[in-house]
Amino acid sequence: MTVLFYSNSTLFFYHEVDPMELFTAFSQAAKQYSGHTALEWEGGSLTYDQLLEKSNIVGNFLRQAISSPRQNVGLLSANTPNFPFALFGILGAEHIAVPLNPLLKPEEVATLLTHAESPLLLYDPLLQESAEAAAAMMETDIRTIPIPQILQNEKTDGVPLSPGVKSDNLSMILYTSGTTGNPKGVMLSHRNIYSNYASFTQVLDFNEKDTFLCILPLFHTYAMTVILFGALLRGSRVILFPQFTPQKVIEAFAREPNVVIVAVPPMIHLITRFTPPEIAQNNNIRFFVSGGGPLPVDMALAYKKKFNQEILEGYGLTETSPVVAINSPEGNKIGTIGPPMPGVEVEIRTEQGQKLGVGEIGELCVRGDLVMLGYYKNHEMTKSVFWEDRWFRSGDLAVMDDEGYLKIVGRLKDLIVCGGENIYPREIEEILLRYPGVAEAAVVGEPNKLRSEVPHAFIVLQEDAKGQVAESQLRKYCREHLAEYKIPEGFTFVEDLPKTATRKIQKEEIKTKYFPKK
Repeated sequence: MTVLFYSNSTLFFYHEVDPMELFTAFSQAAKQYSGHTALEWEGGSLTYDQLLEKSNIVGNFLRQAISSPRQNVGLLSANTPNFPFALFGILGAEHIAVPLNPLLKPEEVATLLTHAESPLLLYDPLLQESAEAAAAMMETDIRTIPIPQILQNEKTDGVPLSPGVKSDNLSMILYTSGTTGNPKGVMLSHRNIYSNYASFTQVLDFNEKDTFLCILPLFHTYAMTVILFGALLRGSRVILFPQFTPQKVIEAFAREPNVVIVAVPPMIHLITRFTPPEIAQNNNIRFFVSGGGPLPVDMALAYKKKFNQEILEGYGLTETSPVVAINSPEGNKIGTIGPPMPGVEVEIRTEQGQKLGVGEIGELCVRGDLVMLGYYKNHEMTKSVFWEDRWFRSGDLAVMDDEGYLKIVGRLKDLIVCGGENIYPREIEEILLRYPGVAEAAVVGEPNKLRSEVPHAFIVLQEDAKGQVAESQLRKYCREHLAEYKIPEGFTFVEDLPKTATRKIQKEEIKTKYFPKK
C-alpha cells in the first residue's frame, strides 16, 4: 500500500511494508547482492555471501550449544567483523541478542548478563580478559566463547538458517543505563527495527553504490539500525572503524565513492575542524547524518560553509529503534530534527498528557511500530513511560512549527526552574558554543535556596584557548545574548565532560559530582 507523506512543500510516497524477521531480511539481501563487498576493515573484507556463510556457522553452533529456545545471548565486541557474525548468527538461531558496551568494566558486564539471564556470551578476542573476568564474577553459570573459535570449528557447518520466529517476537535487549543498581534493558522486536529501517530508507535512499563509514559503536541502536541494517539490507558497503580518528575518516571520504556518514555532534565538530579546505570542497559525501544529541546551529552552519553541503539532523531514542524524525535532502531545515518519519506519529503534550498546538513547548510523545515492547523485567518502569493511550513519552521537550518540523528544546529532567521561570539549558549552551575557544558546554541546574535552582555552566576549552578565556568574558557574552535570568550563576572550567559511548554528555554525573544531594 502506498500513502502520501507531506513535509515542507515536498510530497513523499510512503510505501507501507510488511515487517520482516531480521535474519531473513538480511539473508535475502545477501543473496541479492551476493558478490558485492559487504564489510571492509583494516586488513580484510568480506562479500555478502561470505558474511551470510559465517553468520550461518555461528547460528548453527548456537542451535547445538543452547538446548532451550529463545535464550538471551550476550555479545561483547568492538567494531570488528565479529560483531555482525555474532549478531546475525544469534538472530538466525532464533535467540535474542544482548549487545553490550565494550567499554564496560567486567563487574558492569556481569551485572547486565545476570539481569538478562544469559546462558552464553560471545566475545571478540580483543575483549577476552573482560569477558572471562565478568563470567568469573557471576553467581550463575555462563559459557564464554570467542567468536573466531566458532568459525574455526570444523564440526560446525554453514547450513542456511531459516528462522521461524515472527516479526512481533523479541529480537534484542539493549541496555541503556543502570549497570550497577537498576538495569534498563530496552526490548526491541523484529518489527520495531525493520519498520524503522523501512521508514528512514524512504527518506534517505541508500543503495548498493553507497559506502558507509562506521565510526559509531555497533552495540548501540543508532549504529546498529541505521548503519548495519540500513546498509546491509540495501546492498551497501560498510567500512568498520575500531575507533573514531578524524584523520582516517577524512582520508576515507576523500578516497571512497558515495560516502554515507552517520555521526554525533562532537565527531562532526572534529571532522569540520580538521578537514583541509581542498578536501572539504571536493569530498565524496552523499549523506551526512547527525543524531545522538543536539546539533548546535553554529556547528551545522560551519560545516555547510566549509563543505558547501548540509548535515541532515535527525532524532531518536533506543526505545524507538531509534529514529523518530529526520530532515530529508529535499527539505532540510537547519536547527530542527526534521519532521516525523513516514509511518511515525508524534504529539507534543503537557505533563498532564494534554495535546499542545503548533509553537507550544511540551514533551515529545511517539506512536508507531518503532516503539519498544518495554523494559526487560521492569513492568513499573515500562508503565511510567507510556500514557494510558499507549503513546510513548520520550522525556524530551520539543516544539513543532507550522510545517511539521520539530525542534528539541531540552530534556524534561534537565529543565531548570529558576524563581518560577523555565530555563532550557540548550539555549544557553548554543550561545556559549559560539564564543571563540569554547569546545564544549553543559548547563545544569545548581540548587539555590532562594530561587530553587540556577543555571551553572561547565566549559571545556580548546587547547589554544586555555588560559585565554575567563569567566568574566563568558558572563559578558551571555549578557549580550540572553535574558538576565538565563545567565549562568557560575562557570566551571573542566578538562572534559562525562559522556556515554555515543559521546552524549551525561549531565546527571556532572550534577552528582559537583552538586551532591545533602
